[in-house]
Amino acid sequence: MKSSSVLFALFSVITVTVANKVCTPSFDYCASELLSSKGFTEDDLKAALNGTEFEKEDLNNILFHCKNPGDVGHPKVCSGGCKPSEHEGSRNC
Repeated sequence: MKSSSVLFALFSVITVTVANKVCTPSFDYCASELLSSKGFTEDDLKAALNGTEFEKEDLNNILFHCKNPGDVGHPKVCSGGCKPSEHEGSRNC
């Protein structure tokens, strides 16, 4: 197989993987919502927590800030657990 074909196939897989993650910049999301309806995986969210004081925290207690479409960070712990809303928009603890 030509190397250009391999690169194209690899790029296609990467593009599809990134394109599936969606969030609205400046909105806050509960981890459960990112996992259930925004295309994020548990590994994605754990990677966002890596190197923070919250990396050992239960994901159900974390509120993530959407920095860019498909990119979350700035985690915040919700001591009573994060409670998703039924309406689109930013979440709170």
